[in-house]
Amino acid sequence: MARIFVNKNISLINSDCELVRDSMEIAECVVLDPPFDCWDSVKPWRNRTKICFTNFQNRHHVEKLFGRPRFELVWFFKDGRWVSHSLPRITHESILIYGPTGSAYVGPKTDSQKPQKKGFGCVGRDKLDLRTYVPRERKMLNSVLEYPRNVRGALGCWGKPIELIKDLLAWSGAQTIADPYCGSGAVCIAAMQLGLTVTASEIKTETYEIAAEQIAKAETLL
Repeated sequence: MARIFVNKNISLINSDCELVRDSMEIAECVVLDPPFDCWDSVKPWRNRTKICFTNFQNRHHVEKLFGRPRFELVWFFKDGRWVSHSLPRITHESILIYGPTGSAYVGPKTDSQKPQKKGFGCVGRDKLDLRTYVPRERKMLNSVLEYPRNVRGALGCWGKPIELIKDLLAWSGAQTIADPYCGSGAVCIAAMQLGLTVTASEIKTETYEIAAEQIAKAETLL
């Protein structure tokens, strides 16, 4: 029988995600972050919103599964990866978004709530008149998200920054999250900090134990 870590918001299962797919596909949003060279073996997911981490070598596998994304974000990190003397350092990953999302005003809190006069502008080919911008409580999410890699984390550079995941989950507008490739538990921890419910799976027992430990540690800090 698969081992299960459960707290108020999280169910983490030590299992192949295909064996617990039914319990995860009912979540509103799924975060798909498999090892990138395994994207060709991933099967379609039916969740309302899909957040897919990938790179340029494997993007075509994602689009074969889900089609053209609704939006693309770029996760930028200065501490890039060296790959070859004849190729640039890699300092980003792509995040492809499928399905509906919530408000994009989930960035840092704004410094001022005072209305600000804006100049002329345009959207595409349409010109805009003089405008007044009324700040929201939080800034709008940018299409390029800059967060350093968590190279000192439990899984090294394979892990994702908690704050990056929190941005994505907040933008999704979902209350229930699925994480079929849990890794070190970043999605679970981010969801827990946002008060969301998440069902996750991790096939490797050693990695599952790391995730369960990280989640339990993060829970004590809430």
